[in-house]
Amino acid sequence: MIAIGIFLAISASAVGTFSKQMIARSEYLHKRWMFHVGAGMNLFVGPPVDASAYAFAPQVIIAPFACLDLVFNAITAPYTLSWQQEKLTRWHIIGTVLVTVGAACTSIFADTTEVIYNVTELEAQLFFRPTSIAYYLCELAAILFTITAMNSSWFNPKMRGISLGVVAGVLMGNVFLMKGLLGLIHITVSTRNFDAWARPTPYILLAGACICAIFGHVFMRRGLGEYKGIFMVTIYGGAHISAGCLSGCVVLEEMAGAEWFRYVLYWCSVALIIVGTGVINLVTEDSRMVAENLNQGQEGAPLDEGHISLEIPTTRKA
Repeated sequence: MIAIGIFLAISASAVGTFSKQMIARSEYLHKRWMFHVGAGMNLFVGPPVDASAYAFAPQVIIAPFACLDLVFNAITAPYTLSWQQEKLTRWHIIGTVLVTVGAACTSIFADTTEVIYNVTELEAQLFFRPTSIAYYLCELAAILFTITAMNSSWFNPKMRGISLGVVAGVLMGNVFLMKGLLGLIHITVSTRNFDAWARPTPYILLAGACICAIFGHVFMRRGLGEYKGIFMVTIYGGAHISAGCLSGCVVLEEMAGAEWFRYVLYWCSVALIIVGTGVINLVTEDSRMVAENLNQGQEGAPLDEGHISLEIPTTRKA
């Protein structure tokens, strides 16, 4: 069953890479249909495939495989997003290898048993544990601070790009919401007991998962419109993996029974992924794109660094 989850996670990463590159191309070519194809895949194809992976394996095993999005993008972006003039260097390859090895090691060192919570157990785990509540509050405070900092122009352009990618990755890394919902669906199908659906919990989880996906997409779309694909997807991937692994350990307590050395090796593997993403990011030159690059040499000025809107931006017609 875990192998099926890993296969679905790999498939979700491939879909995610394609969809983000379509969004980036739509910004460059000003093709509305490309944006809609990319956004549709990013919102309605990738997340269900990714969520299905969590139905077959623990979150702490599946979450690190989001790094494959970085691998696929680092390899293909120099060719599919060629106008960004990004080159595949040996440092990209080294970073990609580090990310891949780290992801493989997390699945080896993660010592967890898949637990499917019923509705009352899930409510106790997600809504009433002080640790879970503290996690939500810390995440919300960090996101609000980052948005405020960007809207107040406290960050320089590169820090702004990092912030856009981190917020998108953290929001879309809250996969415990969808995992909990899938667990309730699994129990309902196997027992034919629909009592859970008379409670608000399934709908809260569904609403939370949708809100995180939509707003994460908003920030990712804005970032891809201003920064190069390898840079943005690298930052996004590192934040997504970190949030997924951390919430799996803190909120769902999936590694609560692991021996200390496996716990240490697991987080060393996650750190290896983050180091790999850092290597890829450091060798990505001129991460920020200006309007004249996007408009193929037409007269323009640097892209707006103004306020972050929580509404999905519209694209111009061709």
